[in-house]
Amino acid sequence: MIAGQTTSAVSSSLARTPVVGVVRTDSTSVAREQACALISAELELVEITFTVPDAGELVRELQTVRGESAPPWIGMGSVTTRARAEEAVAAGTDFIVSPNASAEVARVAREAGCYLVIGALTPTEIVEAHELGADLVKVYPLPAVGGSSYLQVVRGPLWDIEMLAAGGFEVDEIPAYRAAGARAFGMAAPLLLDGGGSPRESVARAVALARGDDG
Repeated sequence: MIAGQTTSAVSSSLARTPVVGVVRTDSTSVAREQACALISAELELVEITFTVPDAGELVRELQTVRGESAPPWIGMGSVTTRARAEEAVAAGTDFIVSPNASAEVARVAREAGCYLVIGALTPTEIVEAHELGADLVKVYPLPAVGGSSYLQVVRGPLWDIEMLAAGGFEVDEIPAYRAAGARAFGMAAPLLLDGGGSPRESVARAVALARGDDG
């Protein structure tokens, strides 16, 4: 896909299914199983973090499950340095998620035409991430600092910056974060384990709550 078109396509997918499934494990085989489960559940964005051994190779492998310009989009997370950003681009990542506001990571992502999510917590960090060109600012770890209440307060003066809520909350908590102003939601284990049901059920429920389709 032409650089720039990927950003638009990923943004469209987030509008349809505002949940990013995060695969964070120290086992490549477990990561593969989790990613495939999320893809089978029709989640449109799946993030493979650099905590996964041979993460880049797994991203290349997962890219083969889709067509040239259709979801699922496979991204890479925990992209903390320029070197990791370059490795992610070389692996063919569709989007980059950085936990820190790195100008070098942002530059690599922008030059490659990748959708860019930058992590931040404080108002200063959120504005910095936005100014670096983040398409979406990942506000985390929210549960540790007050959860949806914190997000609501921060969004008061920063209402015009689009934010993704993250940091380890349950599927049932999505409505509270949505009400606080989150546009999207990054989730890991709850999508695979929530309520003891299947990943398909958990993903469908999470996406419905993220869209506000819960009634």
